[in-house]
Amino acid sequence: MRPFCPLYTVLLVPFLLLSHEQRGAGKPGNEPVHKHEYSVSGTLTQTHSYCGGARPPDELLAKLQAPHPFPGKKIYFRKGDANTVDMKTLKEAVSDSAGHFHVMLSPGTYCVIEEDQVKALDTVAYRKKYATKYLVVDDACLKEWWGKCLTTLVVEKADKKDLTLNFHIPCFTQGIPCMKYTGPKPQ
Repeated sequence: MRPFCPLYTVLLVPFLLLSHEQRGAGKPGNEPVHKHEYSVSGTLTQTHSYCGGARPPDELLAKLQAPHPFPGKKIYFRKGDANTVDMKTLKEAVSDSAGHFHVMLSPGTYCVIEEDQVKALDTVAYRKKYATKYLVVDDACLKEWWGKCLTTLVVEKADKKDLTLNFHIPCFTQGIPCMKYTGPKPQ
């Protein structure tokens, strides 16, 4: 009695023996099913400007200028070294109460951006969302800011630790990029 050997087994085995490159890896749609991802972790911090009247003691200025945790801050990782909606936003990270964040990324170059940079720039919607009687949107600044990365991150075949991003919070704008305060100053 002959052993049973279906035709698809005869055709499939030689294909599986081909190397990854010979099967078409690197071509769109032929990426490996299980890409290896690496741990990227760090801390998001914030500093503040002094927004009061008379100059405060040096200790208070030093405290405001010292980075401290930025809990609940969202950052996004988009492939490439510039912010463009042509590139898919791959991952989101949110800092915990100590400002720490963690995300898993495959090797490559990433543009780290803020939440308002994820969607295509819409200056009318931005103005509607943030502008007030005393807060005015600087359109030229906004267009430039939108296209920039907070930082460019290169993930190689190893975990990345201790990434630190600081967000400075200037007076009267709550850290919203490209806003100008036009109201009265404290005395």
